[in-house]
Amino acid sequence: MEKKENKDLIMMREYQQAILKQLQQNHDNNYHTIAEVDTGLGKRVLMYLLIKETFPDKRVLLLLHSTSSYFETNHYFSAHYGGFLEEEFQGISSQTPNWLRIKILENKKARIVIATPQTFMNAFEKMSNKPLFDIVIINEVDKVVRRQGDNRLFIYPYNRLIPYFVKNNCWLVGMTGTMRDHHILYDNIQETIKIKSEYSSLESQIPDLHIIRMENLIRKTDISDYIRYTLVSMVSVEPSKELLEVLNVIDEIITRLREEIIEEAKKDQPRLIENLSESQLPLVSGMLGSSSGRHQKYQGLLLIRKYCTAMQTSKYRRFLYRLIKFGLTKETIRELPEKNPKIEKILQIIQNESLYSKSVVICSYLDTASELDKILAESGLQTYQLTGKVRDKISVINNFKANKQKSVLIMTSIGERDLDIPQAELLIVFDSINTTKTMYQRMKRTRGGRVVFLYYEKTFEEKKVARLLNSIAEKYPWSSIINQ
Repeated sequence: MEKKENKDLIMMREYQQAILKQLQQNHDNNYHTIAEVDTGLGKRVLMYLLIKETFPDKRVLLLLHSTSSYFETNHYFSAHYGGFLEEEFQGISSQTPNWLRIKILENKKARIVIATPQTFMNAFEKMSNKPLFDIVIINEVDKVVRRQGDNRLFIYPYNRLIPYFVKNNCWLVGMTGTMRDHHILYDNIQETIKIKSEYSSLESQIPDLHIIRMENLIRKTDISDYIRYTLVSMVSVEPSKELLEVLNVIDEIITRLREEIIEEAKKDQPRLIENLSESQLPLVSGMLGSSSGRHQKYQGLLLIRKYCTAMQTSKYRRFLYRLIKFGLTKETIRELPEKNPKIEKILQIIQNESLYSKSVVICSYLDTASELDKILAESGLQTYQLTGKVRDKISVINNFKANKQKSVLIMTSIGERDLDIPQAELLIVFDSINTTKTMYQRMKRTRGGRVVFLYYEKTFEEKKVARLLNSIAEKYPWSSIINQ
């Protein structure tokens, strides 16, 4: 990577200067640090300036959570921000041969090494003399914490890397815009289930951890001047009477099974959930074992219910026949309409947009993405599809951004991080999940504008979306205007 001057490429903002100053002070005082910087406010710029300007003589490891993030960061560091000397900046990706990964880590002239966690770990495990760094930056540090599981707090390989870095006096810096959720852990020692905040879990494992919070930045800096507000609303979709019957039957079975699983846990393992409130019990019910086999039935029904709200009828119909023993009739299953009312609603919403508008639709499944693509294209809209099957994602994004016509980008969940699409004025969420930070990440892909959450009215999905938007409003009040 050639060295370039970056002074004309990056105009540092007041809040960025404040963050870098605080990071410098925390480094000098031996405080590991997490900087909470919301989506679209320049975490990548901050990482570059921290490496380039604040600590130009320190050896730095930059861990990026995905391959796409790795290549995008590599590109921005070299092509947009000024770059480094080729010898001092080295990357380890899945395309880097194993022997070269080790050589890069052994070469102390490689002052900055960027890698995904897994590719770094693959080389790290093979080295007898483990590499040392002055600074380790973990981007999207919220991805380090497990969503649920046993008392191992961190996902692999961070459960091994973080203790190593701490033990060897590396200064840890985490960057995140979404770290306000809780996660569920089974404590093997106390034999209880606990619900903990992600921050408290990190604080328990990383000594002398300081957090730079958005609330403080808003109060003390100009960061509010750069926040792009998102107007969020719920839009109802009327399900067919057959689909409504299906969802109601499934919901009744799920509710009954959940209650039975919780009662069974209280009887068989009274200590397991004794510290949880009644309102928290539904959250942990998926982790409760069941000798009667209720747990497997419960998980299966949750999945089928998700299929009914997120897939096309032809894909999930066959799963419904196992529910006949619960009162669902073959006639109801056969008469489920093939035409998806959510897709009809999306078409109606987008057709009402301006002539040159750009919209994004996010859904969970490939079959839904394909059906959306087909129907929207048949209506005369220019469509683009971005799924796990698309290799050249950057080209798809760039073509969508450059199109001057009314156009729609259809994405599966691949779009929840790393993609910036400020050109789109509207984002439609076809189906929601319960994780607040994941949904917040998805809705912030457009960096403002409007976000519409679809839901089937008079079903569990209506309560689910309302609960989700309330959670977003509570945890990320600085950038979301919720209109329910």
